[in-house]
Amino acid sequence: MTNVLISYYSRTGTTRQAAQQLQQLTGWSIGEVRDERPRTGIGGDLRCVIESLLARSAPYAYEGPKVARFDRLVILTPIWVGRLASPMRAFLRRLYANSSTRPTCEISLVCVMSRRGAFNAADEVATIVGSAPMPVVALREADVLSGSILAPLQSLADTVGTLESDKAVTRPIWLSPKAA
Repeated sequence: MTNVLISYYSRTGTTRQAAQQLQQLTGWSIGEVRDERPRTGIGGDLRCVIESLLARSAPYAYEGPKVARFDRLVILTPIWVGRLASPMRAFLRRLYANSSTRPTCEISLVCVMSRRGAFNAADEVATIVGSAPMPVVALREADVLSGSILAPLQSLADTVGTLESDKAVTRPIWLSPKAA
């Protein structure tokens, strides 16, 4: 299996819970994107809404392994007003801003939402990184809180494993055919 890094942002702890469950299930490395300024109270809620509606980035700190060391990045993010959370947006924008230093890893996406927004977030990630994330998993907040997300997380892990193993056996056309 290739090196996989889970990177997550969590304001309330719900996305953190999903990220930790995925890490326990797979043993993949994990890193956290954190706000530089707390988002508590009504002021924090208002900042979330404004940054989402205006597609702004937010100051953040990252604690975890360097993304460049990994073959796949699994992003876990909450959805705010139908969009990517602004600290995760800022993290991805900084990672992919410079074409000479941008990571070459594949991207997968897990969205934690109350109702909808995963497709918008996937489109936004594709725009930022230059390719569509695959696979994309949408988790309902209520399911994360109830602990009933093991099946979708296992499916994600299985899909990532299949994608990586398919890549390993792909042969350039100019090589001789595989033996039967």
